Amino acid sequence: MTFNISVHRSWWREHGPGCVRRVLPPSAHGMMDDYTYVSVTGCIVDFQYLEVIHSAVQILLSLVGFVYACYVISIFMEEEDTCRNK
Repeated sequence: MTFNISVHRSWWREHGPGCVRRVLPPSAHGMMDDYTYVSVTGCIVDFQYLEVIHSAVQILLSLVGFVYACYVISIFMEEEDTCRNK
């Protein structure tokens, strides 16, 4: 997420579901690789919402991974404790 601070563009802006990407020829002399010459139409969902959903899924997966890691550590600690009692 860039919060419109930099000139970096979101990947979701051009590759969202239903988006039709069309490269327009530059009207003035300039860099041919500039992203300002890309026209995107027909997107089903705005790219800002896709970025938020993408971030939420990443946060959810990291929380699930953290909880699972804590569970695995507790299992190993429990096994270690039962070995000491024998």
